[in-house]
Amino acid sequence: MIFMLLALIAFTLILQRQSLENSLQGVRYERHLSHILVAPNESMEMITTIRTQPNWFLSFLRVVEYLPRETQLDKAVNSKMQRANILLSYTVYLLPRSKLVRQISFSLPQRGRYTFSGAELGGGDFLGLNERRERIDTFCEVVVYPREIASDDFEETFGGFLGDFSVRRFLIEDPVLTVGFREYTGREPLKAISWHQSARQSRMMVKNYDYTTEPSLTVLLNVECYSEDKDPLLEDCFSITHTVCRILEERGVKYDFYTNATTAGAFDAWNYVGEGLGERHFLTILEGLGRASYQQTEPFAMTLSRVEKGQGHRGLVVITPLRSDVSELDRLLQSGEWWATILAPPQLAL
Repeated sequence: MIFMLLALIAFTLILQRQSLENSLQGVRYERHLSHILVAPNESMEMITTIRTQPNWFLSFLRVVEYLPRETQLDKAVNSKMQRANILLSYTVYLLPRSKLVRQISFSLPQRGRYTFSGAELGGGDFLGLNERRERIDTFCEVVVYPREIASDDFEETFGGFLGDFSVRRFLIEDPVLTVGFREYTGREPLKAISWHQSARQSRMMVKNYDYTTEPSLTVLLNVECYSEDKDPLLEDCFSITHTVCRILEERGVKYDFYTNATTAGAFDAWNYVGEGLGERHFLTILEGLGRASYQQTEPFAMTLSRVEKGQGHRGLVVITPLRSDVSELDRLLQSGEWWATILAPPQLAL
């Protein structure tokens, strides 16, 4: 009897040790998010999948998942608030060759880039006396783009500019499309003179351009700001930019995009988005607005210089904080090749 009891105790101790050592062996943890680009407070899902190896039974598995502190859970679950994260904790048991899929709905209320940094697994021994833990690193990110601006002043200011732009684009010649030549009258700029044709005709001739037949705009977002309370001003600028681009998309106006904002997780990747139109073009800009920080990559004058080196004879929409210095625009606008509207919070128009 004593021998059998000792054998039982020895077997239990061996099983206890082996179960603790192998408590997390063959366990696979995966996590992915239903969306990577969302609007503020838009509901999305986090899907967690846990798999076990063919010949191992898990009587106890603790899962602790890390979520950004700003996360708003749609349903009450076992969670704990930490300094920088929300911890979701739950326990499960799994049979050999089995899979557990868990789905949690949540939302993020504010614009920005959020990272989901991983989870921690804890496996218990045969008797449930000890626990072995293992950190699982899985990187996921969600970008929340800004809300749109809601203002009657904005609708009036920007709508008036687009109406004026629709008229002007048929009055300004396109310097790319040359359709012929005509005699110089003395009112044309020197750059319009065709010296080759002048020599052939023995008189001064200038290029005759076609007129612009397709609308095209440049949207410029400036984050250079010297106000002590610049954060809410810049958030309004991001919202204004969202609304401007959405209206241009709806009206079928092609546009390109410039900014001097630093983008989190992708430095300088969104400081210029080429001319385009359509969902992909729009979402690219929205992602950049969601990633944008309050820090600038370059002075506003340098960003404006980049715009000036692009295509001429264009409309320009400048979104800038109220206290930013926009005097750099004077020289560009006085050339007569550009016409612009300046949108700034809180009154939205300077």
